[in-house]
Amino acid sequence: MPRRPAPADFPELQLGAVAPASPVAETLHRIAALVRSGVRPLDRVADVIRRNRAVLVAADHLATVPDETGLTRELEPFVAERIRRAATLDAATGLLDRLGTELGIPVWGIKGLSSRADYPEPRLRELRDADVCVTTANEALALADRLRRHGYRTDHGELPWIKQTSDGTPYGQYKLTGPDGFAAVDLHFGPGYSTGHCGLLPLPAPTRPGLRPLPPVANLRPMLGNSGGDVHITVKDVNDLWVAARTLRPEETAALVADARRAALGGHLAGIARVVLEITRTDDDQRGVLEHLVAAGPGRAARPVVATGLMRRTAPVRVLRTTGRAFGQAGAHTGSLPARAGAVLGAFAFYVLPTRPRVLAAPALPRRPAPWRCVRLVPLELARALRRGGADAGDLWPGDPLAPPADTAASAPPTGHRTGSGAPDDGLRWSPGRRTLTHGSSVFVSTVWGVLPRTVVRDAGKAER
Repeated sequence: MPRRPAPADFPELQLGAVAPASPVAETLHRIAALVRSGVRPLDRVADVIRRNRAVLVAADHLATVPDETGLTRELEPFVAERIRRAATLDAATGLLDRLGTELGIPVWGIKGLSSRADYPEPRLRELRDADVCVTTANEALALADRLRRHGYRTDHGELPWIKQTSDGTPYGQYKLTGPDGFAAVDLHFGPGYSTGHCGLLPLPAPTRPGLRPLPPVANLRPMLGNSGGDVHITVKDVNDLWVAARTLRPEETAALVADARRAALGGHLAGIARVVLEITRTDDDQRGVLEHLVAAGPGRAARPVVATGLMRRTAPVRVLRTTGRAFGQAGAHTGSLPARAGAVLGAFAFYVLPTRPRVLAAPALPRRPAPWRCVRLVPLELARALRRGGADAGDLWPGDPLAPPADTAASAPPTGHRTGSGAPDDGLRWSPGRRTLTHGSSVFVSTVWGVLPRTVVRDAGKAER
């Protein structure tokens, strides 16, 4: 079996670290030697940095020393794209803050929106989407509805989904693609951050309307959940843990380890800590925290899978680890061995069975809620397009933006009985059998394995005419 690459094999990883273990000039010398020997061409070096979401950090380091390798030029297109992306993120977060305030919905900014505040240079933390979290499904759909009135569209490549915990609490995700000039928004909702098949890392509920960054220690949960779901570790994850380790208290470290274990991510957390110790410069307090995280991991841990550009090789690893973790994740919620075995089979099925939405002449069976069952929500407009043009019609679907409010009064929060957040508590309505979900004027057809019964799509369509 070929040896899995170690971080030491890729000195460019240190260029992406906010506090690299080696001087930048020394790292560049090692990179130049690799390029001269033909081990790795320069464009591949740049690609490793890009895949690790550390382009801006690397460019900032390179600006401090003469760069005879030409790596600065290789990174220039990526730097320009990151700067453009940052402007779209600022526009999206400004809109989210305003809409959350108008609706009375408290919103956490999670992952990069939180961690960047504690970076030595916040502008260097890269983000692709604006990841945010609200408490309830109703708040998420109310916020999504308002975003759609500002030109956002439901992302048809990653359709909204909803699950429930073993005690029936809903959680899930709704991704929206932004109009020109606005970054995509990933709306998470529920009592925690979903990871894997049935892992849930707890988050405190936001309390103030508008957008606020999740406190950095709590933000380690979504960071870990996202990284664990991807299976591989990026330097972005390393930097986030390096930043948080500066302030983690012993009781906070113990709580993080306990939550990671319940989500079957104790080994992954230890793996990130190992890479932090290997490629970054740490002080005594940080090193103590990181060594504790490593010691709390499994005794015989596999070498961490670091994002080095060979991501196609991690696909089988992702299937095996996600499926295997489902058993441990379910064990945090139930002592039933059949239920835990069912979670493993369900996780594996999502990888091997076709789940792309398609309209078929299938029976419209009622769907009983079940823990961890991932129910995809297909916008009715998309379901109609699939009914007319087949499964490939989704690629041509124009999206589902809503008309903007006609006046100021129409943009005010909806009237009616409200929850503590300001969102109406009766906004979500499931049809009998949970075949469709309605929120305001929006209708979604539910599916687990991608099958949309033709009669359900037809009848839902009649109800909307």
